[in-house]
Amino acid sequence: MAPESTPEAKSISSGVSYIPFGIPGLDGQVRGIPTGSTVLLAGASDAGGDAFTYTSLATLMLAKHRPEMVPNGIARRSEAIPDSVTYITLSHDREHVYSELDAVLDGYQFDTLTDNMTVADFSQRFMELLPVPEALFDARRSDDDIESPDAEPDPSAAEPSDETFEKLLSDISERIAEAAGTLIVVDSLTDLERATAFGLPQNHEVAFLMGLREAVVNWGTVAFVKLDRPAGDVRSDELIHGLLHGSVYFYSNDKGFETYRTMRVGSFGGALDSERQTVFESLIGPTGFRAKATKKIGPSNW
Repeated sequence: MAPESTPEAKSISSGVSYIPFGIPGLDGQVRGIPTGSTVLLAGASDAGGDAFTYTSLATLMLAKHRPEMVPNGIARRSEAIPDSVTYITLSHDREHVYSELDAVLDGYQFDTLTDNMTVADFSQRFMELLPVPEALFDARRSDDDIESPDAEPDPSAAEPSDETFEKLLSDISERIAEAAGTLIVVDSLTDLERATAFGLPQNHEVAFLMGLREAVVNWGTVAFVKLDRPAGDVRSDELIHGLLHGSVYFYSNDKGFETYRTMRVGSFGGALDSERQTVFESLIGPTGFRAKATKKIGPSNW
């Protein structure tokens, strides 16, 4: 006879809610993202992951602050959506992030998202740790850098800075912890992977993801982690695949003069591993990313 569920287990289960993905054509087909989840968004740079991220964030902020601008099915689920977004950027500065948002989103989407989003720009500190030639580094925009170490170095000091990737990762983690009540985006895991070529130990990168995963469970929010790498490569990477709670994979195939894009939602807690997966055609238009269900495939085929 199976043991009865304890009151504590029932309490934990009843406390889990779901937020929509914020993507037309996807919401309604899947239940949503369980609160307390860290989600990997992985695919080649041209596969649609950026447009998905920006559209999702904008739709969720619209549902929270301007519900009349989104479908009723999403607006009715706004209670579990955090009030704001914290966007962590490692190698792209704040101006670059805003310009990319503007390129994908319509005006009302852009305004609502940026009014309720903080961009935590670590790009200057990240670039300082790379051997970028001085002439190119000096030409880089840096006036709006806001994420600085607690102790500012003395410009007249002869000693080199004691900045390290480990300290940077620690400060990024502290900034994320300050944003515990918001929807969190880490842009990107790609930068951390590249940093392993310049001194960041790979085990620190993996430990950061494991720590983020467990912290988000405790906070009861949702975190997106972006990764620009072909989805097939990510799925075969034993260090990354399955490390976070769920994943969305983006694929692109060139067909003549056009690029055909698809996406697939990976498992959350293993629930989908044995089911047939839905393939969604990815479409990017004037109001961002939308999805169209096309077919179902077995788990061994993707």
